[in-house]
Amino acid sequence: MAIVDVRIDDRLIHGQVCGFWIPHFSVERIAIVDDVIVHDEARKTALKFGCPGKVKLSIFSPEAAADKFIRKIDKGINVMILCNRPEPILKMVEAGYQIGEVTVGNMSTKDKAKQIKKTVFVDEAEEKDFASLVKHGVKIFSQMVPNEQREDITADFK
Repeated sequence: MAIVDVRIDDRLIHGQVCGFWIPHFSVERIAIVDDVIVHDEARKTALKFGCPGKVKLSIFSPEAAADKFIRKIDKGINVMILCNRPEPILKMVEAGYQIGEVTVGNMSTKDKAKQIKKTVFVDEAEEKDFASLVKHGVKIFSQMVPNEQREDITADFK
């Protein structure tokens, strides 16, 4: 299994992921990692309908994802890890899965959120989670689509 991208986008499976990122990385499986969605049958069904036909979809808790990725199940498959916030990624790292970098697409505005980039707003908890990821050696980048310049925003969370 090749993890080709670890991405945060609060929209999860949507047009930019399907139309740009999946072809860009030749993604064969999307792994959504989330403690809440893994137990929400309605949301899981909706996400399955949104997933392109040839792309497999898996939904894991952070701990189950870390275990699966550490054991390298699904060898030879290009996998995109997709989360709607940084917390699940931090939990994966804390469970022992090493991640070198995370790309942030869209994190919509919300109450008491701080704007980091045009489309990236983080609340206090998310900012702390990003800071913890940085302390674990994870680089944080911002990029909406593949043809957009990738920007290192790691320093925003130190």
